[in-house]
Amino acid sequence: MTPFGIRKKLKSLMGLDPGADDRAPAKRPERPKVTLVLVDDRGKEQTFSGDVGSSPLYISGNMERPIASGCNDSSCATCRIEVIEGAEHLSPQSPREKQTLAANGFPATLRLGCCSEITGGTVKVRAYNFVDV
Repeated sequence: MTPFGIRKKLKSLMGLDPGADDRAPAKRPERPKVTLVLVDDRGKEQTFSGDVGSSPLYISGNMERPIASGCNDSSCATCRIEVIEGAEHLSPQSPREKQTLAANGFPATLRLGCCSEITGGTVKVRAYNFVDV
């Protein structure tokens, strides 16, 4: 805490700062939520909610078996996913994403979990590589 912050806090505690109780800390606006349903290689479904604009890779990090990633910059395709439902709720495929899939010998119908963003609703995907924790 800065010296100014300490003085301000002391004044507030001693009642020398009128209106100190009237000021409430600014609240961050609530971000809309999205849902990711992840089907693993065993056929088990995991579901978790996250913020709009989050990637499937990011949201899966909170799951029991998250999607594995080798690079996080869309160069390895380890986090490739197959969209089962809700493709309309994913961001468009970028040229870099298409290039990485092609360079690694995967069909353009797959997506990269690190590059795609969930823009709303629910998206159900199948992943191929997992982190077993």
